Amino acid sequence: MSEQEPKATESRIGTDEWVAQVGGRVRGRAGWWGQLADRWEALPLGWRYGLVVLLFLLIPPITGSQPVLNALGISDNAFILRTGVRFLTFSMLAIGLNVVVGYAGLLDLGYIAFMGIAGYLYAYLSSEFIQIEGVIPYGLAVPTIVSIPLIVLLVALLGWGIGAVSIRLAGDYLAIVTLGFGQVFLQLALTATRVQVPGRDRPVDFTRGPNGINGLDNLRLFGYEFQSTLQYYYLFLLLLVLTYVVVHHLNQSRVGRGWRSIREDELAAELMGIPTRRMKLLAFAIGAGIAALEWATDAAFQGNVVPNPRYSALTLINLYAMVVLGGTGSLPGAIIGSFVFTVLPEVLRSVQLAGLLFYGLGVAALWRFLRPFSHFLTVVGGTIVVGGVFKLLVGLLAPQWDTACSTLEAACPQAGSLLNSIIQGWLVIPENFQLVGNVATGLAVATLLGFMVVKNGR
Repeated sequence: MSEQEPKATESRIGTDEWVAQVGGRVRGRAGWWGQLADRWEALPLGWRYGLVVLLFLLIPPITGSQPVLNALGISDNAFILRTGVRFLTFSMLAIGLNVVVGYAGLLDLGYIAFMGIAGYLYAYLSSEFIQIEGVIPYGLAVPTIVSIPLIVLLVALLGWGIGAVSIRLAGDYLAIVTLGFGQVFLQLALTATRVQVPGRDRPVDFTRGPNGINGLDNLRLFGYEFQSTLQYYYLFLLLLVLTYVVVHHLNQSRVGRGWRSIREDELAAELMGIPTRRMKLLAFAIGAGIAALEWATDAAFQGNVVPNPRYSALTLINLYAMVVLGGTGSLPGAIIGSFVFTVLPEVLRSVQLAGLLFYGLGVAALWRFLRPFSHFLTVVGGTIVVGGVFKLLVGLLAPQWDTACSTLEAACPQAGSLLNSIIQGWLVIPENFQLVGNVATGLAVATLLGFMVVKNGR
């Protein structure tokens, strides 16, 4: 007599039930979204990164096309490109900070000082700021191929030195020392305008104070000069990809494993033979070098170096928020955090882009959670029908509401984009729309609280 097979709900000897259920849970992702996620995860890691980079490569031509410009109600994509450059620069800075904070677990609050020193070094080397009569009449004008690597090396060595001074400290004490270093740099950048140097009759201006140093040279590599925002966009994208690849491989190497060991338990890591001191100094140096590479290039893009607000505590707070939001120790998380703090505020600031984001997320949420697809069509179609009937009834019973958009311009979206042109004809705005909106908000909150009370009561 053959043995009976155990039922699906029974435990199997020698089988980890949780592990056995993982495949079932993954396969349980139904619908087009689940299939898309499965196919995405099945791709090799290099292909996934390549597709993301391809998307960023296509952003300038797509946003510069006339249909997209008409839909957004703008004349060109210069604003989008500058926002993209800002996103790419802060992504690099977040990755550099992530090396120190996320991997090695060192609370470095002087990170902005490395950025600022790199910017001022580029201003000294690649502008007419340093002039000595009869010796350097027109500035140093050091070639970019020499100045950028030199700046990265000097700032990385400075990071190593700052780490060597404060390496014995940990936690709050390390944070206080590095924060003091950052604030000292900021005060010097603001006040080092009349420094008496031995051998000179007149005081020397090192920073030009709050006004900063202007007229910086553009980057020139192998005879090619970067001038436009589009050129710098692709340059920053290349630097971000290179930085990401290098840091990713570092994280997967013995160095990365050593950093993570120090972060989790420094004493245990030292007992296991990991050179904790050297690993910490290396983290400081690499983080400072990444900040120097990015900010020296950004100084060339901006054409100036201004201490405030670029090197203020607000910039440091934003960088830490990016790292924490994306998850400390996560490279994709650092980029996502940068996106949230650089791109989303610009999108929400623009009425056109905010409208696209709001309605796009609404449609995407309905598409994601309404199963099967016929339910999605029913909800969207029903909303359109109910809206049309309501619009018709308002036109018959309260025509002054139906024409409020022509008399209350502040209550209506501005015409000019395709989305607003479509929505404007369907709006019904009461004469006292602010009161109605406040009452509706109160009713919505009360209804939500009522549902929560009923659910908890059960």
